[in-house]
Amino acid sequence: MALYNTRQLPQAQQAAQQMTERHPESAFAWKALGTALLEAGDVSAALDPLLRSYEFNAEDALTLTSLAAVYYRQGEEQQAIKYQLEAVAIQPEYGPALYRLAEMLQGAGQHSKALEHAQKSLKFGYDELRARLLIGALQYQTKYFSKALDNYLLLDKKFPRNPSVYNNLGNLYKDLGEYDKAARYYQKSLSEKPDFVMAYSNIFFAKHYDPSVTQKEIIDFAKGWDDQFALLPLGASKVEKRADKFLRVGLISSGFRTHPVGQMIASALECSRSDIHFYAYSTNDVNDQITKKIRNACKQWKQVRHLSQEAIAEQIRNDDIDILIDLSGHGDGSCLQAISMRPAPLCIKWVGGLVNTMGLESIDYLLSDSIETPEGVDDQYTEKLIRLPDDYICYTPCAYAPNITSLPALKNRYITLGCLNNAAKISAQLLGEWAALMHQLPQSRLLLRGAQYESADFCQRIWDEMAQHGIEQERIMLEGPINHKDFIGTYQRIDIALDTWPYSGGLTTCEAMLMGVPVVTLPGPTFAGRHSATHLINAGLQELVTSSWDEYRQRVIELANDLPNLAVIRAGLRTILHYSPVCDAPRFASHFNNALRAIWVRHCEDKAPEALTFNKEGEMWFADEDELFELPEVSSEQPEDKGAFEWRFDEPITILDNAAVLPRHSDYPKWMASGKLAVISFDPACLLNKKVEALKEYGELHHYPHALLGDGQPATLYATLGAEKGSTLKRLPETQQPEQQREKCKVLAELPINTVALDSIEGLSNVDMLVLDDLHDAMKILEGGECSLKDTLLIQVKVAFQPTHERQPNLAELQHWMARHGFRFYCFNNEQHQCHFSESVPEELRQATELVSADAIFLPSYKRMVELSEDQRVKLAFLLHTVHSIKDMAYGLLALIDKTKADKYLLEDGVVKEKAYIKTGVPAAEKIEGSTEESPQELPLPDAPFMSANERSLFKKSLKKAKCYFEFGAGGSTVWAVKEGLTVKGVESDAKWVNALKNKLGEKCQVEAVDIGLTKEWGFPVSMQASDKFPAYSNAIHHHKNEFDLILVDGRFRVACTMSAIQHILTYSDTPSESRIFIHDFWNRPHYHVVLQFLESVEKVETAGLFKLSENISEEQLTSTWQEYFKQPQ
Repeated sequence: MALYNTRQLPQAQQAAQQMTERHPESAFAWKALGTALLEAGDVSAALDPLLRSYEFNAEDALTLTSLAAVYYRQGEEQQAIKYQLEAVAIQPEYGPALYRLAEMLQGAGQHSKALEHAQKSLKFGYDELRARLLIGALQYQTKYFSKALDNYLLLDKKFPRNPSVYNNLGNLYKDLGEYDKAARYYQKSLSEKPDFVMAYSNIFFAKHYDPSVTQKEIIDFAKGWDDQFALLPLGASKVEKRADKFLRVGLISSGFRTHPVGQMIASALECSRSDIHFYAYSTNDVNDQITKKIRNACKQWKQVRHLSQEAIAEQIRNDDIDILIDLSGHGDGSCLQAISMRPAPLCIKWVGGLVNTMGLESIDYLLSDSIETPEGVDDQYTEKLIRLPDDYICYTPCAYAPNITSLPALKNRYITLGCLNNAAKISAQLLGEWAALMHQLPQSRLLLRGAQYESADFCQRIWDEMAQHGIEQERIMLEGPINHKDFIGTYQRIDIALDTWPYSGGLTTCEAMLMGVPVVTLPGPTFAGRHSATHLINAGLQELVTSSWDEYRQRVIELANDLPNLAVIRAGLRTILHYSPVCDAPRFASHFNNALRAIWVRHCEDKAPEALTFNKEGEMWFADEDELFELPEVSSEQPEDKGAFEWRFDEPITILDNAAVLPRHSDYPKWMASGKLAVISFDPACLLNKKVEALKEYGELHHYPHALLGDGQPATLYATLGAEKGSTLKRLPETQQPEQQREKCKVLAELPINTVALDSIEGLSNVDMLVLDDLHDAMKILEGGECSLKDTLLIQVKVAFQPTHERQPNLAELQHWMARHGFRFYCFNNEQHQCHFSESVPEELRQATELVSADAIFLPSYKRMVELSEDQRVKLAFLLHTVHSIKDMAYGLLALIDKTKADKYLLEDGVVKEKAYIKTGVPAAEKIEGSTEESPQELPLPDAPFMSANERSLFKKSLKKAKCYFEFGAGGSTVWAVKEGLTVKGVESDAKWVNALKNKLGEKCQVEAVDIGLTKEWGFPVSMQASDKFPAYSNAIHHHKNEFDLILVDGRFRVACTMSAIQHILTYSDTPSESRIFIHDFWNRPHYHVVLQFLESVEKVETAGLFKLSENISEEQLTSTWQEYFKQPQ
């Protein structure tokens, strides 16, 4: 704890690792290791030890909070919330835990619950600035505008000049219609923090609400974004440029839910052709019915909320996306910086913050129609316009829309005008125009509803403004927020809807038509001002689109003076909408898909993007071409995913689980997430009863409480104090029980229980995997299942090597049965050891050597293995990979089917890296130097380092700060360094690789090849025969007499190279403490950790670490360590 508290995290990690080895059943030891890894930034590595700690003690609040943090950072929000809720239940007055729970609930869209916990965190002493910022954001999201304003004004007094406070005040004043105040606060925010990208985006949005701002001013402002916020591009994409291939189309948004984005795209995605594969990147954790529709329409779904902009771009690039569609723009969940890195060959802007040109060079096209962007406006857009033949969206009406009622005016004897648009769009100028209309309809009323009207001050401003125009307060009805069903039900009290200007309604216009209410609109000067126009015209209501305020008022008056006609419109408008192009998903999807294919074909022809226009018949043409565009015939077969691997088999894998072993495992949710497993679990002690519904949410689970596999005869269940220790085997005398287990194993009752013989179960077509524990008679189960198990692929049996009960599974007995029935012992898993030291022995000296138990894994015999079908081999490989993390046998099974696919499996799982593969796809391990070689040009050089997205982000950040750079091991890191303008000095053991890099990168690449004898993949020596040459590799840096402020260690002889790097820094650097060493694949390889006695961790991400030199380094110890490791090529 002392090491952890003083932030000596590497040392704390080492001490914790030793504790787990000495005390493998200590919850504290595993918690210490997991927490140290988490605090050091190694999120993925922290998960397993924390789950182990949770297994031993599920009531530790810190373990629960740490588990929640791991899952949240990995994008698994529901798991995060589950563990954080448990932590808060244990410590309900712990401010930090309450705050973290509020953050997680906010991300999941549970804003009311989140607000409650955020307020509690403030009450119980959490940091006031952070707590109040979150409270304000949640008050804003739950529509308590006045409270949010009071909160932020208080923060402005207590914490002046805070850019986040200024930005949020700008948002509030914009929504309250005080555009000048909003602009001042946004500008203050940017002045305090010039790189505050969201503040810039908010200014852009706010300009569309203000009638005094011109279109030219907005366009100029939009174009300024690139200069301030664009990130460096990733470089040319390597996706295959083939016109007829299946397209990978990325979708990125926070709106994949009941939201304008979700409701405008879901049905179009569902109706898209099979040659278009959608890959969704969600920046929001909400999961509702619209989310499920979109998710089901996508080939792949990835949660990227937790990733940096750079990491998101890397993820998109790694997925080989052909066309990326932005569905957030400058709004919530904006990923414009990721888009600016050009992660895909083409980028389209579609719905979601689509109010104008985006102004970004990285966005090629904008999806529109001829109403939103009429002829003659192309010069106002930096993108090329795609004009679809109908509406630019496809509306999905909500299933819970209330019934349409009769015309309110028939009962009221007056016309009710209404507007349910965002009240931020209602300016003083607009109120003046509405007042003039109401004077012409002297008995009329105006009903306004929205979040802002919960503020008394805002309501008073509306009433005062209308009073200045002679409209009495009683004629203006203002109503605050309500649930969405009742919100659209408000249209039951409205006769005619008034659209806003200059920013029109979008979704609200569609909802008004859904409720039978006609909307009168005057198009504004921007894209944002023409939403209603396109929806109305495409619904056949073009007469409601006006060209002046006089015509606007005249159209409303005409409707109001013809109530029979207005009643007919009301009765039929929902049907008209449903059958119009606005909701015609198949028609829209066809045109949408054709547009995607057309711009892709043009890209494949190496033509620059150009405007694409459709006519009503669906014919299309590019602006620079005279002929109609003809779609090519798409390949009838889907091409293999380059570099990708997918598990494919005919039916789900059936797992028969006795004693609820698998569902209680901490990795159960991860296993089930694949959707490829079906678990049948017999639960004699009813351990899952309180959890079964939650467990079923992870995947297919058939649960049988108080039931047990056996020989079909009645048995006795010995119910114990620790329910999980319940057994149908008699306990051995207490003296033969482990002392720490005696209390839990005390028998409370003897209960009768029926057993079921496997072969007697009707309808059980196959058992792919059988799981047995050590507390029930495994041999009876096996003997009662000889027929059912004849084709089983894997049997897992827990073996007690130090028996605690009579007739526990015995390894020799098990092996004898397995050998007779076509199985062979393969390995042990989950071994548990016991320590016999007393507590007086220090943690670092403790051992646990006695094997107590292990899971014995049995696979088909060699004879049966040869006879397995391809489908069975893939299933077995999947089980080994997923449930047991056994990858070598999984690879071997896949290789028997298809060597290329097996190699892709290795790549996908990160077992090998791309550099290990040459042009033919054959692992480089099979080609030793001296065999037939390819020319340097044939080697497929990487565009980026083979690191995870987060590791690349840390490496790129380090490169940007570097002036003089050296690397041990060359490749993608060299490419990146040269792109940053650095001259790369370095060493590599593969001469072919070095030559290829130099040919590609030119004089900036000054990496030298060092001869260490014959090498295989990754420049690893084939043997130790040339070990006398090995020192030259780690000593190569000493040939350079200048200082290096960044040194990458990512090649061979890593410990020795690190020692040489430290020696070089101490020799040549004037400020050694400023130099940095970046080591990849470090934290996951303990044999490298000897270097930590000389280094301090500066930053840590997954397996990568950025280090600085420790103080008072011993030169003698450095040399000694180098001498110990210079011949170890790892």
